[in-house]
Amino acid sequence: MEQLKVACPCLFSDDAAKKLMGIPPANSDSDSEKPDSSMGGKARGWLEMASAPVKAFQDRQQQNVARTERIDWLKAGSAMKLLSKEGSSAVRLSLSADGALVTWQSLEMVSGMPKESGVLALSAVREVVPVLQTGFLRSGGPVPRQWQLLADDQTAKFEAESEEDKDRWMSTVEELRHHEADAKAERKIGYTTRRKMGLEERRREAERRKAEVLKSCGGQGGMKHTAAAMMSRA
Repeated sequence: MEQLKVACPCLFSDDAAKKLMGIPPANSDSDSEKPDSSMGGKARGWLEMASAPVKAFQDRQQQNVARTERIDWLKAGSAMKLLSKEGSSAVRLSLSADGALVTWQSLEMVSGMPKESGVLALSAVREVVPVLQTGFLRSGGPVPRQWQLLADDQTAKFEAESEEDKDRWMSTVEELRHHEADAKAERKIGYTTRRKMGLEERRREAERRKAEVLKSCGGQGGMKHTAAAMMSRA
């Protein structure tokens, strides 16, 4: 060690130790000998990049919890008025247990049964919109607390007890109808894919049977003609 100190004393000086640790000498004003100030920023950037997936996961979890709470609120049902050309009737509007249907039943009973009831599949809903004012002297703006579900062959209009209930129903049903439409499209794609796979499987099975028939024919001319006929029909 003493020999190394004699041979290279610069390695054992105080300034050398500070340089190795990234600390500039006390009497140095050179920027090149200062520790890299950008390292802290880089470290923070790396930390943010590493924590981004965790934060994204936490955000999704919070969104899922809020979404579940909204759906559960719709499943519990709300008191509304069902609007029609004949007038309005008090109903209980709710979301089905599987979240695929909007159902309503009138509060008025006849022989122990609701006087009026209805159901609308969310996959059939094209729009969830407010009811607009109509008439010569009307501005055409939304009617307070009223909203409607528009389907290809059905329209259901409701009046909520408050604007808050109306907004909650409209926003949640809008989200769910998109989910149901996507699920319907996926089911259609799955059916098409399974159908193609079935056709391909039958084609391979027909090829296998033809190969077996040809193999069994051997050198028999008549059997060859039979196999050729079977191949033309397959």
